[in-house]
Amino acid sequence: MDRMKRNSMEERAVPTREEKTVFTAEPLLRVQDVSFRYGPDAAPAVDGLHFEVRRGEILAVIGANESGKSTLCQILVGLIPHYINGELSGQVLLEDRALSEMSMGELSQRVGLVFQNPFNQLTYTTGTVREELVFGLGNLGVAKAEMLERVERMAALMRITDILDRNPEHLSGGQVQRVALGSSLIMNPEVVVLDECCSQLDPLGSEEIFSVIYDLKKQGMTIVIADHDMERVARIADRVLVLRGGKQIAVGTPQEIFTDKELRDSIQAPDYTLLGEWLAEKGFVSGEVLLTEEETVKSIRTYKENRL
Repeated sequence: MDRMKRNSMEERAVPTREEKTVFTAEPLLRVQDVSFRYGPDAAPAVDGLHFEVRRGEILAVIGANESGKSTLCQILVGLIPHYINGELSGQVLLEDRALSEMSMGELSQRVGLVFQNPFNQLTYTTGTVREELVFGLGNLGVAKAEMLERVERMAALMRITDILDRNPEHLSGGQVQRVALGSSLIMNPEVVVLDECCSQLDPLGSEEIFSVIYDLKKQGMTIVIADHDMERVARIADRVLVLRGGKQIAVGTPQEIFTDKELRDSIQAPDYTLLGEWLAEKGFVSGEVLLTEEETVKSIRTYKENRL
């Protein structure tokens, strides 16, 4: 049963290449020559970043530890410079407004963040998951009827309807992660930033979260995700931003990034890409470079059928 459940979720979470291109060319976020250091004597955590996040896309941010992924996530949601002190230069525009000029109240309604550790995101001042979900809405003065409607819709999307009346302190890690994501999304942000949101979950829990994330993508949500799982990035991302030592060294489609062998000293290509390259060298497959398990299995089956 567990295997059947896992396979069902993987099939649901894996988009085709055609599905992954359903976004507009219109930039929603524009990062313009952004650098940040946590103190005057500290080395830049990020240095000279310059890219756009397009409306409706999934942009994956990858790189080694200390490459600047978490710092970038904090900049994109306004925690830097509103809450975290340091030296920030350049600017991030949400449409045509600089994040530094917007209040955190306004930002919380337009940009959502899910932390690397979900246990740091819940308030733990509420007695039930339902109350946890509406906490931010209450601070905004949202009418009760709308609150209830949003809770039911978000609970269904996050698949937490059955735990709405449970105490948040009595949840599993996967349940906490879904509640944390729901608490951010219930504010109806235009873009959500996920900072390695599955780092504390097992593979099955990660697949549950990413099937939800891809559902959001299909509904038009703009998503920035920092991640370390290259197979997952290859499956879900429309474009990939590569950071090394706080600097932006490449941005492009998964095909462009993972087939560029000059980047191999900065990132690990997906295992299926490496396997595909080996199969191509041996003459077993041909055509487009492989990125995912689905593509690899299909290519090998085609080869076997042509040999029969």
